Amino acid sequence: MKAQSEKMQSFVKQWKESGISQAEFARKNDLKIHTFRYWVSKLLKEEEDAPAFIALDGFASAQICLHYPNGVELILPAQTPLGVIKGLIHFEARCSR
Repeated sequence: MKAQSEKMQSFVKQWKESGISQAEFARKNDLKIHTFRYWVSKLLKEEEDAPAFIALDGFASAQICLHYPNGVELILPAQTPLGVIKGLIHFEARCSR
């Protein structure tokens, strides 16, 4: 079944790039029009259901910098939990009193 799915995905991709109607594409490729339309609708639905967010590469080295009034600079990894950052900010505020 996986081979059939990959084959139909390839046909749908070719059809999208061809600019011709589904019926004409099916006829030229000896496909049953109803089967081809089913696969087109199925694959389009899968594309719509795909997550709206994408992973961004290259941010693993991102950092958070805290600059304290006394000149101290604290560099933290971007994955530092917000609670830790808040604690460090409040800690500095308590120490500068």
